[in-house]
Amino acid sequence: MAIHRRAALAGIIGAGLAGVDLSMAQAVRLRRPVSSLAANDPDLAALRRAIPLMKSAGVWQQQIALHADMRQRHHSSWRFLPWHRLQLVWFERQVARFSGKANFALPYWDWDDDRMPAIVSSDPSFAMRRDAAPGDSLRAFMQRNGQRFQGRITDDFSTFFGRARNVGTPAQGGYSGSAEWSGHNMIHGFVGGDMGRLDRAPNDPLFWMHHCNIDRIWTLWHSKNSDGLYPKPWRDEQFSGFIDTRGRLAPTVDAASTMRTTNFGYDYPFDMTPPIVFAAAPMRMVKQETINLAGDIRTPQTALVTIPAEAIGATEAVTTGFIEVKPDPDAASVIRIRVLADGQEVDTDSLFLVPSGACESRQGLRISLDGAWNGAARRMRTIELTVTPLDGRGTATATSLLSVIVDAELTWKQ
Repeated sequence: MAIHRRAALAGIIGAGLAGVDLSMAQAVRLRRPVSSLAANDPDLAALRRAIPLMKSAGVWQQQIALHADMRQRHHSSWRFLPWHRLQLVWFERQVARFSGKANFALPYWDWDDDRMPAIVSSDPSFAMRRDAAPGDSLRAFMQRNGQRFQGRITDDFSTFFGRARNVGTPAQGGYSGSAEWSGHNMIHGFVGGDMGRLDRAPNDPLFWMHHCNIDRIWTLWHSKNSDGLYPKPWRDEQFSGFIDTRGRLAPTVDAASTMRTTNFGYDYPFDMTPPIVFAAAPMRMVKQETINLAGDIRTPQTALVTIPAEAIGATEAVTTGFIEVKPDPDAASVIRIRVLADGQEVDTDSLFLVPSGACESRQGLRISLDGAWNGAARRMRTIELTVTPLDGRGTATATSLLSVIVDAELTWKQ
């Protein structure tokens, strides 16, 4: 069931949006999947008209420079989702201005399509030099790099969003959430070319369709979680530095105002029907315990976490990994995570890192490691981490592991 929310904008502008120009549209615009659009679709035609005009006016390069400015702390941080939502909002309005289509709605690239949108290669307005060929399979690329499509909208807030970064430091105190290191980084590495570097990525028109999908995924996450899950420090984060359609500094916006897309005049079609869940027979809790494990850095590219034998038999686990890395500034890489039980793999995941030039000297990442307790109890269980170059995108990587910490809340039931 497709849900199209059509709300008037009057009365929904929060205090944090005071002064923001929403006059370009009076009704909520629908951002649609690019694969569903004909080549002459009005939104694609508007984007096609706007790009050369934005480039000649310097607006296109302005967007690239804005994204490359890591003082915004919009990567490796819980600012990732709201900051990029706001960049999309102002980019969308610039396209509306230059194209003359006041109700322009940015299309999104749904990665489930398995291929890059055909039009970004066939249409000269959107074509770029990219490492991925038009017919390359995203699923095949993911399999080569130890990943598969995996829903992240059931992740808790901290795992999905990450954590705050301190002002004026590369990544001190902060880490990436799964919204960033999973599908986001993976797609940047898959496409390659300018998309393969954070300091040049917005130069590729596909960047905007990709981030539109990231924004849509946040909308899906939001639909399954209450407003109360957003902590107050996150809500109070302030965002500035964007340029409005008149070339002036846009008003400052707080993160709380970015929680709903309709505050900015757009929405996505999506199915809000929840999955059917069958409840299991209740079990009685016997014991609860919290453990903290430090990883053993064996080499700059390898680490090992050994789970104590007494903890292996837990019935349930909420396990989080905190990983700090020094990324390769010039080459994409992937951190492969394997959980082994008596030497047999029982779970696997991958974290994708995108080169960002000299923008960041280190990054923090947070991931779920609940899979470390998959299956029956074993005599020995370990978590192996290995940094490798992205398969098909290079032969070496200078990315190195700096630290690995695992926190697990364990429950025994019977």
